[in-house]
Amino acid sequence: NCFLKSCVITMLVLLLQCLIMCLFFRWQKIFMFPLWSKLAIFWNKAFLTIIVLLIVLFFDAVREVKKYSAVYVSEKAVNVNTSAFDHIQMKLFRSQRNLYLSGFSLFLWLVLRRIVTLLTQLAKGMTTQAALEMQVNNTTEAAKKYITENEKLQQ
Repeated sequence: NCFLKSCVITMLVLLLQCLIMCLFFRWQKIFMFPLWSKLAIFWNKAFLTIIVLLIVLFFDAVREVKKYSAVYVSEKAVNVNTSAFDHIQMKLFRSQRNLYLSGFSLFLWLVLRRIVTLLTQLAKGMTTQAALEMQVNNTTEAAKKYITENEKLQQ
């Protein structure tokens, strides 16, 4: 249940970011806000903590699947009573479900991190580009001014 909630939350955040990607200037304002640099340190620590937690959950789910798959094969071969066989199948199903959910959550969390990183880099690049364009325009205007002054002096 917790895995499912984390998958849904991660998918909603990714969908929100994809929808808002069109409104890049809003993202640029958010990422250039001075508070963001302070939050980025916290974000990185929280991200690493959640990644470690998801990796642990994923490997635990892999271990559970291996454990119940081996029991499933041995129980099927021995032909024990049906209630024990059904119980093992239920445990195997739950462990497989947890494996898929934890793997998908881990994948989506990594995608979310990459999107945030790319948006941050894009915002910084756009800011640098705007500053360079302003500098080029100022330099061009100054050069035109000096050329016209030089032509007046030559006449």
